[in-house]
Amino acid sequence: MVRIVERISHVVIAAAVLLSPIAQANVCTPKDATAADALVDHLNSWAKVKETFTKYGHCDDGQIAEGNSEAVARLLVDHWKSLTSLVPMFKDDPSFKSFVLRHIDTTLNTDDIDKIKAAASSSCPAGMESFCQELIRCCGAGSTFSQQVN
Repeated sequence: MVRIVERISHVVIAAAVLLSPIAQANVCTPKDATAADALVDHLNSWAKVKETFTKYGHCDDGQIAEGNSEAVARLLVDHWKSLTSLVPMFKDDPSFKSFVLRHIDTTLNTDDIDKIKAAASSSCPAGMESFCQELIRCCGAGSTFSQQVN
């Protein structure tokens, strides 16, 4: 009898864990994917990228990931001066920094990678030297791969 109660309690605990919002937060539902995809074209500020990452980071794959990479590239290339706005966001959520760096990838145009690398090398904002060095490393890997593929 004790073993049956033990097994039932294990099943109940497992079901509670699997059905909890925390477990479900890692699943990109079709509704989440549609919402994330719809937002990709509107990621014109770091605040919007951070908001989308917070809400739909679990959907960062395929076409959505490519859109996120393009948004990150556009902000770095076209709005370099906004880079300092990332500092509080990185402090608030260090995983967001990984997200930004992860999106300097081989889906980007080689010219954009070169521009990001040049900006990080020559005009890094004070206090962001470590991040700029990480950007340079990411650009080096992405640029080399892109040149090998082309």
